Amino acid sequence: MKSMRYPASLAALAVFLLVVLSAALLWGGGSTENPKFFVRKTTVNLGEFFEGKDIKYVFSIRNNGAGELHIINVRPG
Repeated sequence: MKSMRYPASLAALAVFLLVVLSAALLWGGGSTENPKFFVRKTTVNLGEFFEGKDIKYVFSIRNNGAGELHIINVRPG
């Protein structure tokens, strides 16, 4: 005879996830204020340089929106 333990635990996990997601939407997840990412200079002319030489440049980033801005990933382009 098969045990019914697996479907019961799966149903309990689904209910738990539903409660957690509902709470996140009710308390802060449903904000209508949006962030607005702003960079003054999007391109830079670095002139001539030797291959293999490290180049440093600082981009100034600002949030012009009302919501909180989250920068999750940064990569060279």
